[in-house]
Amino acid sequence: MSTIILGAGLSGLTIADSLKDDILILEKEDQPGGLCRSFSFKGVPYDIGPHILFSKDQSSLEYLLSLCKTGRLKRSNRIFHKGRFIKYPFENDLGSLPETDRDYCLRTFLDNPHENKSAGNMLEFFLKTFGEGITELYLRPYNEKLWKFDPSLMDMQMVERIPKPPKEDVIKSAKGIPTEGYLHQLHFSYPSKGGIASIIRSITKKSAARIITGVKVFSVLGGPGKWEVRTSEGLFKADRLINCMPIHEFFKVFNPAPDLLSTVKALRYNSIYIAALHVKKHTMGKNFALNLADKNVVFHRLSHVGFLGKAYNPEKGSILLAEITYPPDKCPDPGKTLEKVVEGLAHTGLAERRDILDAEIRDFKYAYVIYDLQHRKNTDTVLDYLRQKGVLLCGRFAEFEYINMDAAAGRSMKLAEVLNAGS
Repeated sequence: MSTIILGAGLSGLTIADSLKDDILILEKEDQPGGLCRSFSFKGVPYDIGPHILFSKDQSSLEYLLSLCKTGRLKRSNRIFHKGRFIKYPFENDLGSLPETDRDYCLRTFLDNPHENKSAGNMLEFFLKTFGEGITELYLRPYNEKLWKFDPSLMDMQMVERIPKPPKEDVIKSAKGIPTEGYLHQLHFSYPSKGGIASIIRSITKKSAARIITGVKVFSVLGGPGKWEVRTSEGLFKADRLINCMPIHEFFKVFNPAPDLLSTVKALRYNSIYIAALHVKKHTMGKNFALNLADKNVVFHRLSHVGFLGKAYNPEKGSILLAEITYPPDKCPDPGKTLEKVVEGLAHTGLAERRDILDAEIRDFKYAYVIYDLQHRKNTDTVLDYLRQKGVLLCGRFAEFEYINMDAAAGRSMKLAEVLNAGS
């Protein structure tokens, strides 16, 4: 082979689709797709958390939309706060808050002692940009729940692109006058059927690459022009190696310098449970997804799959998805976690226990990259080492960057373009 790609997620498959080469893709799972796989429950496909398609990068978006038939939808996400549906983002719907919360948020936004202070971490950024009320009522507890990490110990790579909301908009929202934030996310597309895996199936079908699934990699040896990959399916050789598998997994088969192992170990990430619930009825209304900062509820997000179109509704009732993150070294019991999801639905009134017809839960080891204060330094150290060794890298956990589908596809196409130009 000219090129071996480790990992058949969206990044690996997009590179193979764009690269003019003789390519072999090795994938550990039984099906390609990585975090873009879909699963069936009660005849309805669901993702590892709904993967909606939107982007400021038009070329990446056009590529993804060209792969299957999609429908265009208006995003209807809410924050569930004290039994109320607050439009996302929080600061654009202060008028829907209880009166004391509304006044607290508006007062501390307009008279913000943190506004002129420098921000060196995520929490300081929230206080500087939104004030104490919005931070303490929603941003801090929600991010603590999502990341399972103290926001004061996270850097600003995830949030520094968030614009400061205009004071006029926040004042309007407190008066109950509708305003919009994050306009590029207001509309999104989604496959008309088959879940997000429809995109993966399309790329796989048209790709000329040879894909081997269910294969275990034992070792990666060599360098540019002479790579050897030993696997459960035998020995494979190639001139070029592109790693799209999680960096932690890659270092189990690629022996690094001993002093680098501690740096790899310091790269933090979260795992996730996805609970799918077949419910007779629910009270989410016409909303697609709810964010919940309530610490008494185990899940941070709840989605109504049927919002995505006719193909995503069972014969009776609805499918809801609950997402629960956890540190990989503290995996909670799946049965107990599912029970906590049911308790959370009852606690919020979003679905009563008696109305839950069936449920299943799946866990996924690699979900979210955590941008702790050492992330940039540690990640650059590890990636620079691999690039010096001639290993090419692409993908969320291969590059250890929190990128969405559009960025994964865009980076993969750009890498393929560079390699095609040099071959």
